Amino acid sequence: MAKLNTLRAIENAKGKINTRYDLTYEDIEKIEKVSKGHFDLICKFFVFGYVQGAKAQKKGCAYIGK
Repeated sequence: MAKLNTLRAIENAKGKINTRYDLTYEDIEKIEKVSKGHFDLICKFFVFGYVQGAKAQKKGCAYIGK
């Protein structure tokens, strides 16, 4: 299995994520408000992204144009 280049993956996804599943400013504010520090914040963002990605993948519309 090839190693994923984290920063390249983020850069390549910019502008391609279906807006129905993207992270909004309101989402960021809600998650930040209940987080207990930077590490907790990062973990919550990961879980949010994972759940949104799973929903988008299931519907077959994770990326714009697909």
